[in-house]
Amino acid sequence: MPIVPHMRVPPALSPFARTVTLPGALEPLFFYEAGGPGHAGMLLVHGLGDEADTWRHIIPHLAERYHVAAPDLPGFGRSPLPAHVRLTPRYLSAVLGALVERLGMRQITLVGSSLGAALAQVFAMSNPSLISRLILVDGGLLARSRINPSMLFGLLPGVGESRYRRLAGNLDAAYASLRPYYADLRALPEEERKFLRERVGERVASESQMRAYFSFFRGFVGSLLAHGRALTRRARTLDIPTLYVWGAHDHIVPVETARTTRYKHPGSELVVISEAGHLPHQERPEEFLSVIDGSR
Repeated sequence: MPIVPHMRVPPALSPFARTVTLPGALEPLFFYEAGGPGHAGMLLVHGLGDEADTWRHIIPHLAERYHVAAPDLPGFGRSPLPAHVRLTPRYLSAVLGALVERLGMRQITLVGSSLGAALAQVFAMSNPSLISRLILVDGGLLARSRINPSMLFGLLPGVGESRYRRLAGNLDAAYASLRPYYADLRALPEEERKFLRERVGERVASESQMRAYFSFFRGFVGSLLAHGRALTRRARTLDIPTLYVWGAHDHIVPVETARTTRYKHPGSELVVISEAGHLPHQERPEEFLSVIDGSR
């Protein structure tokens, strides 16, 4: 049985915490469900090395207008990683599909963050009739950026894991690894910084989470190497209204990439959120909400 860290649920999200065992699954999936089933659906998909808590500042507000679901993808957060499972785009898309089916969600606004944005597009390609709108946050299949050498190490079996394990013994270094993901980590409220420090410590201490991290990363890279041209062509021609939302100070995938991506994707829109990095829904939740709920 995989060992999953005990990650505390933020108090504001406690009423929404759920687990479900999906058809054909070996392990339960943890997710948040908020809002009434009678509302329009919204599915929130986190990125690599994250979990559903990335949406902690916006779920309670979205619940006023949407039937919201936000899963911990298998192996991340509180969802165990099934033994011998590779986290390929196809597998993860099937998990999202099974969750949506179980919850009876239709005409969904699909929101993906970072690598979760690329996964959201893969899911939309297989289920276009379910999706009414795509919102891609600092990522997506068309968002190509310069290669980060440290990411390349993650492709090498054993090398990436060794670097990951070193963080488990050094909480200060683990916390410092979050800096590129924010416009200014030091400027976040003290309570937010305390939460992030605790959370990154839980992540790097988990062998299951480490396996999920590299399985997700390598699975996507392998899929892009094998099917990249076909995937990007389908993403470019997908007939679903698409909005890109980007942090102006994204150090992971710079905003210049977002503007290039916008021009490669006919009919799409782009909104840039100032004073935000790679995770604008965490740093600027009110502005992020005003963008995705259509009030802006």
